[in-house]
Amino acid sequence: MAEQSDSASVLVIDRTFDVLELVSTQGSMSLKDIYTALDLNKASTLRIANALVANGYLEKDPHGNYSLTFKTYEIGIRAVRRVDYITFIRESLEQLANELHVIAQFSVKEGSEVLCLESFDPTRSNFSVYTKVGIRTQLYATSCGKAMLMPWSDEEIKELWDQMNVRMITPKTVTSFDEFMKRIYESRKRGYALDDEESELGLFCIGAPLINSTGKAIGAISLSINHMDAETERRLSTALLAATQRLDYMLSYSMK
Repeated sequence: MAEQSDSASVLVIDRTFDVLELVSTQGSMSLKDIYTALDLNKASTLRIANALVANGYLEKDPHGNYSLTFKTYEIGIRAVRRVDYITFIRESLEQLANELHVIAQFSVKEGSEVLCLESFDPTRSNFSVYTKVGIRTQLYATSCGKAMLMPWSDEEIKELWDQMNVRMITPKTVTSFDEFMKRIYESRKRGYALDDEESELGLFCIGAPLINSTGKAIGAISLSINHMDAETERRLSTALLAATQRLDYMLSYSMK
């Protein structure tokens, strides 16, 4: 008898989840729509629906239709927040690196420098020291550094600029604040920043910020290559922006 009771309880739980999942895909459903779609009897479906309403997972409108409440939304959000966001980023880096045959990195701002936390180099090219994990680079001379400043106000950027020891690293390094801001404006307009051999000769990078729910950049993803032309920039930027937009969506929930 106990086994039969346990089996019946499990069956009710299974059907309860079936009801929740079905309503979640439809938005709003009548009782008849629910038990017809799930091939359940009316009485069982009504008991399940009433229990879900009583526990705050479904709500019933004046027309008798059922829909999810914010309680189910809150549970989903809690689950997403428990996921380590670095896992999302690492997977995206690996995919970008393998598909585009570039070095893909995730870097964060550390004072006036950029610190590389993750890097994927599928070709084992190692053509630049700045693409390795744990390496620090000057923020103003990198695509990821400029990318992280894109959401900042002009005043905030000027304050940071005045604190930095800006110097020529290569003949292409930008050391003028006005010229630097011109690069920032261009980056904001297209959605990504460039490093045209500014940090190292022979190193070209394209970077885009990762934005959390507060509108702040938690870091940036950059793609590094040893040459850059208009078609390469178009190809890399398209893939990079698609990846960062997906990550922005996930980060907006996982980091609230």
